[in-house]
Amino acid sequence: MNYKAAIFDFDGTLGNTEPFYAVNFDDTMKEYGVICDEKDHIAFIGFGPYDKVAMVEKRYGVKIDADEAAKSFRKKNADRFPEDASGFLFDDVKDCLEDCIRKGMKLYICSNTDSSKVSTMIRQMGIEGYFDGVSGKDLCGARKPSSIPYTYLIEKYGYQKEEVIVIEDSVGGVRSAKGAGLYTVGLQREEGICLEEADLRISSLNELRKVL
Repeated sequence: MNYKAAIFDFDGTLGNTEPFYAVNFDDTMKEYGVICDEKDHIAFIGFGPYDKVAMVEKRYGVKIDADEAAKSFRKKNADRFPEDASGFLFDDVKDCLEDCIRKGMKLYICSNTDSSKVSTMIRQMGIEGYFDGVSGKDLCGARKPSSIPYTYLIEKYGYQKEEVIVIEDSVGGVRSAKGAGLYTVGLQREEGICLEEADLRISSLNELRKVL
């Protein structure tokens, strides 16, 4: 099908920010005596601090003040975030975006990160001009895996479900898009992430042109 629009997740899909957030969450959990491992890092991808805390509590049998942990985590993110985010851009992003544009598609970002922060990062990455809209949790009032972020975006820009394709790299993101009734491509950049719920799985954005 010829899709009219493609909606991309940001963290882990366009921007290689997950390792940055992983270090900060690891340091936060150390404050509670918990040492996270690679299995945790994979499970955390695409989820916010409250979900991550719940995962830690379940796996390690500990009780953590989620509000305080989230506050500490977000402070680390703010204090440590680089002034120039251009280094976070994945190598396969620009070619993919240009291919979508050549096919006449409109491009959007649907993120769990605030829209203003995402807009700043894509400007620094030199890809701001490719996108017709950026939606974050601040605009829709909900986080993935809720379907609200995607429902909000397609309604805001006036698309029918069958006109849109979504690219997501996390379990929560795929569930969000599928819950909104959208064709969803699971971008498996990391081994071990379970993206079976996606309609199609790819390992690089270079593979997306096969679908468009």
